Amino acid sequence: MSRHTSRKERWTRVSAKEHRALFGVVRFVRGAWEGMVIYESWNDECEPPWQVEEAYAGRFKRPRNAMIAVEDKAREIARQLKDKGKVAIKD
Repeated sequence: MSRHTSRKERWTRVSAKEHRALFGVVRFVRGAWEGMVIYESWNDECEPPWQVEEAYAGRFKRPRNAMIAVEDKAREIARQLKDKGKVAIKD
């Protein structure tokens, strides 16, 4: 069983308009907080085979809501990709 980690431990405040975690970023853009998940996926047909990709998690009024959406989206992507991708999130 894993220990609960607080949001403050998972996210780092870079500036007043940006928060970062191992699996994504939340930025204040044009009057709203936008979340983005950053992950790598494996593709045999490309060179290099590991491709860095981003997934949009939405626009929100508060940074906390954007952080939750990024965490949910990262967990969803990790479950879909299984061994074909890397998302730096621990369940």
